[in-house]
Amino acid sequence: MAENQNLESENVFLNIENFSQFILKYKNHFEKRKYYQIDENFKIIKKEPSFILELAYIYFAENKENENIKKIVGGQFLETFKKKEKKIERLSKIEMSKLVDGFRRSIFNKESVFAVKLGNELLYRDKGKFFEILYNYSLISMDVNKFVKTFFAERMIEKIKIENNSKFNEIRDKIDEIIKNILNYFTKSDLTFLNFENVENLNYFVENHVDELYKKIYVENFDKIVEKYNVKNVEKIKFDKNYNFEDLSESKKILYKYIENFN
Repeated sequence: MAENQNLESENVFLNIENFSQFILKYKNHFEKRKYYQIDENFKIIKKEPSFILELAYIYFAENKENENIKKIVGGQFLETFKKKEKKIERLSKIEMSKLVDGFRRSIFNKESVFAVKLGNELLYRDKGKFFEILYNYSLISMDVNKFVKTFFAERMIEKIKIENNSKFNEIRDKIDEIIKNILNYFTKSDLTFLNFENVENLNYFVENHVDELYKKIYVENFDKIVEKYNVKNVEKIKFDKNYNFEDLSESKKILYKYIENFN
């Protein structure tokens, strides 16, 4: 915890030239231990995921000093923990059909270790299939953060490829951190699904789960995602409700403004 407190008080971007360097400096340090807690009345309170990687991506994409991002990222490090260094080994001998099926099942069964290993291998063999599975899950999930993190993960991986000229040996250690971050969140957070045949269920989702960030990404990108990937059993949701930007967390406000300015 002392190390995390130091990160809160210092400039976490000092002497770091790009997003790839940021990932390497703070690797294994981007996740929360839990994504929910129980209060004294036994009410389950869901916790927002860490957006450290997404905020760092935006910081370098904007190519300017952003004191707000510095402050928020430093504060978010207080809520994360440093995991033991563990390299993700390749599973190059597994058949493609078994790899795809195993990855899909591991997410559903909340098996984080297997999801990370299988997802890592699938990403390097077929990035499109990897994101197809994540988008299929996130677009039927009641947890809006899964869709947000999938959307940004796709862009962060492309950023790393650009910074390192797409050389496999130079990007693997950085992309591994993004894979671990998103898949550990997928498997350790709530796994409740939308029922598109139940109007009441959909209305509850729109009224009580959706926020302004989710709506913005969804409205502006749903058609592109469905066209790009083989998204199944999903109906496009119409959002008649207007959400309040001020209800977003400080992290999500930055993600929203970035999309508004750069999308």
